[in-house]
Amino acid sequence: MRFASTRYEILIFLTGAATLSLEVLASRIMTPYFGVSLYIWSGILSITLAFLAIGYQIGGKLTQTWSRRAVEYAFLGAPIVSAIFITLSTLLYPLLFPWLSQVNLIVGSFVGASVILALPLIALSAMNPLLISLQASEQGAGDGGAGRVFFISTMGSVTGVLATAFLFIPNVTNFRGTLMLCTGLGLTSLIYLWGARHLDQDHKRHLFIAAAIAIIISLVPMVEKDKYLNFISAQRISSSITIERSYKIVAEYTSMFGNIKIAEVQNADGTGEVEKQLIHDGLVQNRTRLDNSSLTEYTDVLEELVQLYAPEARDVLVLGLGAGIVPRKLASAGKKVSVVEINDVTLMAAIEHFGFEEDKASVFIEDARTYARACSGQFDALVVDLFLGDNVPDYLTTKEFFGDLRACLRADGALVMNAFFDSENSVPNGRLLATIATAFPDISISGASSGNVYLAGTTGQEFAHWSEKGDEPVTDLSFFSSRSSQRVNPALYQDLAPITDEHNIFSLLFSDANMAMRQYLAGELPPHILVN
Repeated sequence: MRFASTRYEILIFLTGAATLSLEVLASRIMTPYFGVSLYIWSGILSITLAFLAIGYQIGGKLTQTWSRRAVEYAFLGAPIVSAIFITLSTLLYPLLFPWLSQVNLIVGSFVGASVILALPLIALSAMNPLLISLQASEQGAGDGGAGRVFFISTMGSVTGVLATAFLFIPNVTNFRGTLMLCTGLGLTSLIYLWGARHLDQDHKRHLFIAAAIAIIISLVPMVEKDKYLNFISAQRISSSITIERSYKIVAEYTSMFGNIKIAEVQNADGTGEVEKQLIHDGLVQNRTRLDNSSLTEYTDVLEELVQLYAPEARDVLVLGLGAGIVPRKLASAGKKVSVVEINDVTLMAAIEHFGFEEDKASVFIEDARTYARACSGQFDALVVDLFLGDNVPDYLTTKEFFGDLRACLRADGALVMNAFFDSENSVPNGRLLATIATAFPDISISGASSGNVYLAGTTGQEFAHWSEKGDEPVTDLSFFSSRSSQRVNPALYQDLAPITDEHNIFSLLFSDANMAMRQYLAGELPPHILVN
C-alpha cells in the first residue's frame, strides 16, 4: 500500500500555496511603510529565495540524523511553527515598521521582509526534504521522489499566488488575510494529525496543543483587528512636528489595486475643522470638508489649467478618478467629462463618501494605457492624475504612452498633468519633461519642486497669459515655486533621452524622491491607518 505519502503530498501542495501567498501578502503589507520601488521588490524576492534555500538545507540536514518518527514529527509540526511565527510577526509589524521606515527605507524593507518571512519560510520549505526522506524510507526510491515533491510544492505555490491575488486581496484586508493563512495552517495540521500512524500519543498530544494555540492566537486578533490597531495607535507617540491629529476610519475597501480607507480627521484636541481623507495604501489622495468641497490644492490647480490652456474645451478626458473631485469640478463648469479609472472600488468610494455622481460623467473601468491606445481625436483637453503608490506608474510615463495621449486629442488639444518632482536632482525631472515633449513640445509648469508639480503640454499654441504676466521661463527644475503657470525652457531637457517602453527606468530615476515621500508618510500616519 502506497504510504500516507499521497496524503502528505496534498499537505505539501497546501503549504506550497501558503508559502507564496505569504510572500504576496507581505509585499502588500509593506507598501504603506516602504513603498513599491524596484529596490524594495528586489529585497522581498531575495529574502524569499534566501530563506527558502535555508529551509531546504536545514530540512535536508535533519533527515541525515533523525529517525523516521522524528522526521514525521517535524514534518507535521512545521506548518504549526510557521503559523505561530506568522501570527506573531503580524502582531508585531504595525509597531515595528513605522520605526524601521524612519531609520532607512531600503535597510528597513529588508529587515521588515525578514520579520514577516524568515521563520515561516524556513519551516515550510524544510518540509520538502522531510517528505522526500519519508517517501524514500517507505518506497525505497533512490531520490525519494524529489522531482515529484518539488513539482507538487511548486504547483501549490502557483495556486497560492492566484488565490491570493484573485480571492484574498480583493475581499479581505491584508492583516486579516495573513491571520486567516495562520488559521488555515493550524486547522490543516490538526486534520493530518488524526491519520499520523507512526507518531506516539505524546508527540500527537504536543502537536495538537501547539496547533490549537496557533489557531486561537490567530483568530483573536483577526476578529478584534480594529480594537488591536486602535490600541497600538493610542500608545504610539506621534513623530509629527505639527499638532497631532486623530483619525477615525469610516470605511475600508480592499481591491487588487490596494487598500482604500476613508477617514475623518481632526486635531487630537478636538479643535479645528473635521475633514475627510481618501487614503490609498498610506498615501493621502484627497482631502475634503464634510460637505465634499475640496481641501486639496491640486484639484483646483488642474481645473484652472484646463480653463487656461483649453478655454473652449467641450470634451475633457480625466485619467484617474480619486475621490471624483476634478471630474465633478469640470462637469460643473459645463464640460462633457469622461473618466478612466482602473479600480471599480475607487469609483464605489467616490460615490459613497465624496458625492460623486455617475450621471455627471462617463466612467470607464479600464487601464489608462489600453484606453489611450484605442481612443482617437475626440477630446479637447486631457487631465492625467494617475498616482499609484508614491508616483505615476512607470508604464504610464513613456514616450509611447504620451504619443497615444496626443492621438486622443483634437488638433489644438492640451494635456494637463499632476506629477511629482525630485527636489534634489533635476535630471529625473528633465527626463520626464523630455518624454512629454515628444508628443507635446511646448510645456508649462506650476507648483513647488518639493511637492506636487502641475504640467501643461501643448503643440505650440501661444497663450496670452504668458506675455501678460511677464513670467520668465523656468530655468531650474530642482528649485522653483510658482502658483502661476510658466513656460519651461526647452534647453533644460532637449538633450536628455526620453523614457521609452523599451528602456523604462522611471521608477529608478525617481526612487530617491519616492522613498523620501514614503518615509515622511510612514512617520505621519498612525498604525491603524497604515495597516492595510
